[in-house]
Amino acid sequence: MIDILIPVLGRPQNAAPLVDNIRAVTTVQHTITFVCSQGDDEQKQAVLASGIGVVALTVPWTAGPGDYAMKINRALSAVDNDWLFMAADDITFEPRWDTIALKVARDKYDVVATNDMANAQVRRGQFGTHCLIRRRYITEMGGTASEWDDGRVVLHEGYDHNFVDRELSHVAQHRGRFVFARHSIVRHRHPLWRTAPDDATYRKSLKNFRADQKLFLSRAHLWNYTGLSDSERKMAA
Repeated sequence: MIDILIPVLGRPQNAAPLVDNIRAVTTVQHTITFVCSQGDDEQKQAVLASGIGVVALTVPWTAGPGDYAMKINRALSAVDNDWLFMAADDITFEPRWDTIALKVARDKYDVVATNDMANAQVRRGQFGTHCLIRRRYITEMGGTASEWDDGRVVLHEGYDHNFVDRELSHVAQHRGRFVFARHSIVRHRHPLWRTAPDDATYRKSLKNFRADQKLFLSRAHLWNYTGLSDSERKMAA
């Protein structure tokens, strides 16, 4: 069974279409949990109206730095199935995304990157923007590189928004627990790919991209990442 976790902010119009999409193509038993911000009442109402059995989890903070990672980490304690999927409200699941990802995972891999059909590095299998994650992997090892993270968390909360998916993927690669499911397609719509209109939530997420990149590069030694370019090494210094 898969717990689909969806952090959201200020996009009530996306809730019902996403739930309809999930229900239409997901054949493995699953739950859908949206993670809403305190005070984002229109979003929460849209989630509650989106379908029977859909959960609207509201976190006790207003959206700020680290919001996506914090929402995923908080949602982990609210679900208990074998697998969780790190989702968003600007994605579209295609048929067999779930069965293909689970088949690729087998009993060997714990972080399964789906194909977002957008980011070139994702399409090459270097990391995943939206991953299927074995719950036991998080509770036993944690998804981040730092032993100083508070408990076993999925994502490092020190980033403003960007690179949390890259750290999750690279750490799993270092541990031999990562695999790319090329034919498990979960399309990512984003203004960078000209597949979604710009809005305040996208602008918030990109505001501190360079700072997030520098933090990621400064942490790369924690998982023995050696693929840095000269310019990236200088940035990380």
